[in-house]
Amino acid sequence: MLKLESAKPPAAPAPLICRGILFDLDGTLVHTGPDLAGAMNHVLTKRGVDTLALEQVEHLVGSGARSLLARGFWGIEAEPPEYDADFEEAVEDFLLYYAEHIADTSHPYAGVMESLERFREQGMAMGVVTNKPAFLAKKLLQALGMDDYFRIVVGGDSLPTRKPQPEMLLHATVHMACAVDEVVMVGDSGNDIDAARNAGCPVVAVSYGYNRNQPIAELEPDRVVDQFTELNKLLVMEAG
Repeated sequence: MLKLESAKPPAAPAPLICRGILFDLDGTLVHTGPDLAGAMNHVLTKRGVDTLALEQVEHLVGSGARSLLARGFWGIEAEPPEYDADFEEAVEDFLLYYAEHIADTSHPYAGVMESLERFREQGMAMGVVTNKPAFLAKKLLQALGMDDYFRIVVGGDSLPTRKPQPEMLLHATVHMACAVDEVVMVGDSGNDIDAARNAGCPVVAVSYGYNRNQPIAELEPDRVVDQFTELNKLLVMEAG
């Protein structure tokens, strides 16, 4: 009788040795979709435009407030105009409303707080690099009691360029006292993966975030995790 061998479980991915971690914010550390959708629909309703479902808004997240709003008005491929008075007024309206409601329902994903505490105890340098305006990113982290974990928060308006360009990551590593090849980027979108590639550091993608409904593995990051706590074994503090 033919004897069938049981299939072996897949080998665990090799850990990444590092001294620091850079995190994206929306869709990686924090589930912000409902509050972003609330601010978006506030703006759309005031202007007589049909509101969007939560899932639709989550597919638009990742390139900053102006891009988010442009996509809400004109579709997922839309880009914000160079200058349009009505659009700029809508952006200001969005930012003011969102700032007032930034943590109504937003919350860290499962395991995030425990993992951040674990990394801090190991002496891992950590920073946040997000296309969200810096004042909103800092306000959100403070509201959720997360701000003390990070040596630096770089927002989409902190520098002349933003993700997927590498400058935000390079700027953060200086403040973290790490070389760029000593850090790992953790994010949920193509912007995060491309920014890491452009900066020259490894990148881990989370599968649960906001990536325009495209499976993140298709973008070929160095590693993919389905739960944040998988980072605990995947990212290992460099000895010495």
